[in-house]
Amino acid sequence: NVGVSGYASYSSGTFTVSGAGADVWGAVDAFRFVYQPLPGDGEIIARVASVENIASWVKAGVMIRQSLEPGSAHAFMIVSAAKGLAFQRRKQADGLTTSTSGGLGAAPAWVRVTRRGQVVTASQSTDGVSWSTVGQDTIALSGSVHIGLAVSGHDTTRTATALFDTVKVVGA
Repeated sequence: NVGVSGYASYSSGTFTVSGAGADVWGAVDAFRFVYQPLPGDGEIIARVASVENIASWVKAGVMIRQSLEPGSAHAFMIVSAAKGLAFQRRKQADGLTTSTSGGLGAAPAWVRVTRRGQVVTASQSTDGVSWSTVGQDTIALSGSVHIGLAVSGHDTTRTATALFDTVKVVGA
């Protein structure tokens, strides 16, 4: 249940993604996801240019997700509105979410999630050239998955908007 409907658009190299939803956390997620299939190994890189601060835990970032079900296994490298950067993931379907802090920081920031089989690595960068690994974990991903941009407004009554540029998917 996301509450208010969000939207996504693309123009001149920038994705605008607006999403409501209580959170991407716990055992069930509610957010806006702009995605494409990823048949095997690969990665997504994006610069989160801005994140609207309607709540401190507004989350915008790159995600790899087994399915579109609310309790799907996933890996999510986020830039929050006011809580810094983090690698959040649900290692198995309907399990609980865990988080590894990427430290303080805000948009603009570069984020990356890489999948090699079931091993997922989340990284961050200030310039898109030099990367720091935030975390790595084994996640129940098999076969084709969904890869893309995600935004949760951390509120079901209004949307938060994030801008993503320099988006690159490798391996799709």
